[in-house]
Amino acid sequence: MFLTLFKPRLTVVYEDEHLLLADKPQGMVVHADETEKVNTLINHIQAYLYQKREWNPRWENAFAPALCNRIDRNTGGIVIAAKDAETLRLINEKIRLRELDKRYLCVTVGRPKRDSGRAECFLLKDEQKKQVTVYHKPVPGGKTAITDYRVLETRGELVADMAQYEEIGLETGRTHQIRATMADLGCPLLGDGKYGRGDVNRRYGETRQALYAYKLSFDFATDAGQLNYLKGQSFQVENVPFRDKYFG
Repeated sequence: MFLTLFKPRLTVVYEDEHLLLADKPQGMVVHADETEKVNTLINHIQAYLYQKREWNPRWENAFAPALCNRIDRNTGGIVIAAKDAETLRLINEKIRLRELDKRYLCVTVGRPKRDSGRAECFLLKDEQKKQVTVYHKPVPGGKTAITDYRVLETRGELVADMAQYEEIGLETGRTHQIRATMADLGCPLLGDGKYGRGDVNRRYGETRQALYAYKLSFDFATDAGQLNYLKGQSFQVENVPFRDKYFG
């Protein structure tokens, strides 16, 4: 009954018989948690496929469409959903082998010392605070984090201490990696409540970090089985809300 009555709100970036790339809006969780049980990305995807008659949980040996990656509630962008078990296995393997390239766009408060660079550090997560601390030398429990960044555009007239429009690529995928790393570089993300500048966030009325996983490339270096046709292909989101708002 739920799958029949639920009205899916879904922006599909790309779809074929094996997978779907969804543009998750900022503010939506990918899976149910203690704050939200219904309005989740996976529920929207499953209802969408059910109503298209591509999937039914009552079919014999039915595979429930599943997410291959996840992003924070307040981060938007591309999330991969597998329609079959083999695709889920293959995409998870490619993520582990770092054969998927995901690019982020962000707006930062302040400017890094260089217009492009690589930040290498160690992140230690505090499970109780759900926050990470940046270290510049190895620490017990710390995980290596490597972040490449490039300044795309500057609009200094927006406010004296803001803003950079940047593209970021990750060689590692740690919790809050971009948010903590950019803050450590002296240019935290606009709207970031954990690592950012509260005074600037309030000035702009931003309560969600200006961070979007806007582009995904399938850079397969090894055999991808039934997904080999995706090798070399890239997909990206058409509309990034904060880019259009501040740099449109």
